[in-house]
Amino acid sequence: MPSPSDIRDPVFRQALEDADRHLNEGDYGAASRTCAETYLLLLKKHPELIPPDTGALTPGAYQPRPSADRGALAAFSNARAFRAAFWPVTGSIQVLVDEHRQPRLHFSKERFSFSEAAGYYEFLINEVWRLETGD
Repeated sequence: MPSPSDIRDPVFRQALEDADRHLNEGDYGAASRTCAETYLLLLKKHPELIPPDTGALTPGAYQPRPSADRGALAAFSNARAFRAAFWPVTGSIQVLVDEHRQPRLHFSKERFSFSEAAGYYEFLINEVWRLETGD
């Protein structure tokens, strides 16, 4: 896994250093919020990361029928690929995208565990690194 010092962009490097410091200090809420807010900055810089508006990102929103056409199945597969690379869905912070493709954060709780904060941190640093290096 890359470290914050490996990140070239000074805004993202500083945010990741802050999140890392919060993790080390045991302030998992601050680390989680820092990562989520930084992810919104990443989406602003890279809007191509925002999933297509297919309705398929909502669990249960799309139920393919045996007679479903290939276009609908392709859109569903494309949306699933985006979801796999989008903000982690297992935590208590959601990145919601409105009809104008504008992302926002939704917090379902105030306190966060180490594992949740570390998961957000790991996801974010890997995404920033991937975008910077083209990997």
